[in-house]
Amino acid sequence: MHVVDRDQFVGTRRDAKGNGWDSLRLLVRSDGMGFSVNETTIHAGAELVLHYKHHVEACYILEGHGEVTELETGRTHTLRPGTLYCPDDHKKHRVLCHETMRLIAVFLPALEGDEVHDADGSYPAPTDDAP
Repeated sequence: MHVVDRDQFVGTRRDAKGNGWDSLRLLVRSDGMGFSVNETTIHAGAELVLHYKHHVEACYILEGHGEVTELETGRTHTLRPGTLYCPDDHKKHRVLCHETMRLIAVFLPALEGDEVHDADGSYPAPTDDAP
């Protein structure tokens, strides 16, 4: 069984930060589960253009408000507590945060734990299939 306390990751390499966001990586590739789980905060006013070319992602909003836009179609969806969003087919999207949002994000394949977004809004591809 894998049991962790989020506080044990504060200030470690699993406490990733980028422009407008912070993410505690609660479950990562080295934990051997095949997927990762993050507690992420997107700060009010942040606008993130994301394009997960090598991962699929699911985000469940716990607190705050914002919107996600499918950049290919221009369709915009409201984000609020209780909303789950998952970009289809690795499509590029924009998250605009109106009020600081806290969310749980799940990635497959699992993240290493210290990634930050590349210039195109993606995370690097995993280097092999090993946990």
